[in-house]
Amino acid sequence: MKINFRNLGCVAVFSTVLYALSGCNESTILGKDLIPDADKVNVKDTTINTLITSSVYRADSSIRTGQGNYRATMGSITHDPVFGKSHGFLYTQVGLSSNEFTFAGTGHVLDSVVLYVGCDTIWYGENAPVNYKVYRMNEPDFKIDSNYSYTRPLSYNPAELLADQNIYPVYPKDSLSIYGVKYPPQLRFKLSNAFGNELLQQRADAAFLSDSAFRVYLKGFAIVPDTINGKTMLFPNLNSGDTRLTVYYRNSTDDSLTANFPFQQYSSAHANFFTRNYTGSEVAPYLNTDKPMGENQIFLQEAPGIFAQLRIPDLENFPKAIINKAELVVTQISTGTTPSTIFTEPDRLFLWRYITHDSLGYIVDYGNPNNPDLAYYGGNKTVIDLPGGIKVVQYKFNIARHMQFIVDKKLENSVFKLEAISGRYSIDMRGVKAGGGNATPPANVKLRIIYTQL
Repeated sequence: MKINFRNLGCVAVFSTVLYALSGCNESTILGKDLIPDADKVNVKDTTINTLITSSVYRADSSIRTGQGNYRATMGSITHDPVFGKSHGFLYTQVGLSSNEFTFAGTGHVLDSVVLYVGCDTIWYGENAPVNYKVYRMNEPDFKIDSNYSYTRPLSYNPAELLADQNIYPVYPKDSLSIYGVKYPPQLRFKLSNAFGNELLQQRADAAFLSDSAFRVYLKGFAIVPDTINGKTMLFPNLNSGDTRLTVYYRNSTDDSLTANFPFQQYSSAHANFFTRNYTGSEVAPYLNTDKPMGENQIFLQEAPGIFAQLRIPDLENFPKAIINKAELVVTQISTGTTPSTIFTEPDRLFLWRYITHDSLGYIVDYGNPNNPDLAYYGGNKTVIDLPGGIKVVQYKFNIARHMQFIVDKKLENSVFKLEAISGRYSIDMRGVKAGGGNATPPANVKLRIIYTQL
């Protein structure tokens, strides 16, 4: 293990260094009473620059859509130079407003039919339109009580195209006024008149008899983005913003009539198909390489995306010591003053340890999972200044307790998993390119240790 030790021995130097390191005593993991008297202290400061890092992409089986997961990721990103392409498809049902439903009066004439999808958040990417097509679904047994993997595309009939239009993002404070009634932010898809006229022909003793009969007639809608040209990802919330199908019509005596077929929280099936394609992107040559010495760059993407694996060789052979501070530092790589990807960086990274090849455990410093010590543990995004006016983000983790357990032979020196965490959605878009273990310092991921040698 190539470790550069710098002895800080004497009392005066020891005190100065502790002050310069923003209170090293506060990070002492075993308590001040266990630190030897000042005249016996042998404090050392070292940085390990030999971490082995790699970027990994695989399907995330923990992410499910449907049932109580009402948010979705819908849109298309086709020009991210770092992370390639991402596409989100939305599937949803609507239901009857009442059993044995009928349109009012007689002599019905269609004005229009519109599918509204609640969207209470802004876009990611560019404030640009995305082309969407809406199809009639033919997925067998599409129902609310099923969880659907985000990797599974559901079936729709390409011959039954109901809409083909450009949709602009909405703001959280946007509202829509319809016949003098204001509605919260919504995405609006005007469906074909042929489909609207078909709806007007349905009757209370057939398709409109009950929700179950209606869903045999109309299994749902598939909202499919343009996967060739797209710069925007939207985040609809089916259970917000009054998601519904609305028929605008008139009859022989009245005009400006509406009939609503609402999204029903506990009975309308819904799912999200999300896919990534890294072909031709900057990250592609770095994925799943499994090189013995790792890579000089790592790529981190909010789920379901790319994560990193980290190994610290020979950490189990570290000298017997009290670990005062152990700080893992991850630093963004930037090629200039502009971001290297079209998305902002993740607000937070998270560090796990592998217990077995597939199972994960918490780092000791994380604390009680039910009440974690996040302020101490770290992982939050911070911005630092580099020479030349370049700003990059950096993430730091305090893992002193974990390292102490390794030094004391109470834990194995296992592989770490580093991933980006979204506090917003189960499927999200932010990412960061960072220095790998064998990148040129100071861009490399590193472990700085301050310890009292025993």
